[in-house]
Amino acid sequence: MSLDKLAIKIARRDKRAFEQLYEQLRRIVFSVCLGVVKDRGVAEELTQDTFVTVWQRSAEFRGKGYKTWVLTVARNKALNELRKRKKETPVDFMENEALGGAYVPDMDTGAALNAALAGLEERDRQIVLLRSGGMKAKEIARLLDVPRGTVSWRYAEALKRLKVILEGDE
Repeated sequence: MSLDKLAIKIARRDKRAFEQLYEQLRRIVFSVCLGVVKDRGVAEELTQDTFVTVWQRSAEFRGKGYKTWVLTVARNKALNELRKRKKETPVDFMENEALGGAYVPDMDTGAALNAALAGLEERDRQIVLLRSGGMKAKEIARLLDVPRGTVSWRYAEALKRLKVILEGDE
């Protein structure tokens, strides 16, 4: 069933339709949140908050593009969390004084990729996470308000950059 049809059912409080929406979008919503806050635990909480908000405010959605609306809710929640954190916590650039403030990532499963992703510019990281989460370039372009060609180009460039970082040629 299309997401726009699910939207109508969700607005009528159909829990089964909401479950379908959650299963279809949970990974990509998590990717959007993670791309902004860069913290898995916080991204998981924001993902849940996003779906709570979608459930509560589903009657407010009008028109087409339900997926974009849900992802915009996620992105706004993540950006608000980031703003809140910046106000609450001063940034400490001396993460490891013994190493002159250098950040040394823990090389558990996925940590090397997370460290490589951290080496990308914010917009490129978001594009890579959204594409790996299953979004199409056209959808990402709408969400980030950039031309589709820019999304495709930045994605290709970001993958090249990740390869360089991961291979240690930097």
